[in-house]
This record gives sequence, structure tokens and C-alpha cells, in this order.
Amino acid sequence: MNMWKTLWTILFFGSITLFAGMAVWVTIGGFRDIKTLFQRLSEDQSVDEE
Repeated sequence: MNMWKTLWTILFFGSITLFAGMAVWVTIGGFRDIKTLFQRLSEDQSVDEE
């Protein structure tokens, strides 16, 4: 019975760790994409003003 408790504890904390890592990865990528979006929008506006 102790084996099952250990297995599910490892799976639980492993899943939480994986989720946290992926959340950080997606957040950093999202900020990078938003930065690129605003840079491209700024470039498009400066071309339209000429």
C-alpha cells in the first residue's frame, strides 16, 4: 500500500513541476510575441504616416 502512496505522490509533484515550467515558458513566449506585435504595429503606423 505504501508503494501506491509513493507513486501518486511522485506523479502529483512531477505534474505540478511540469505545469509550472510550462506556465513560465508560455508566459515568456507570450510576452515576446506581444513585444513583436507592438513593434510591427509601430512600424506599420510610421509607414502609413509618410
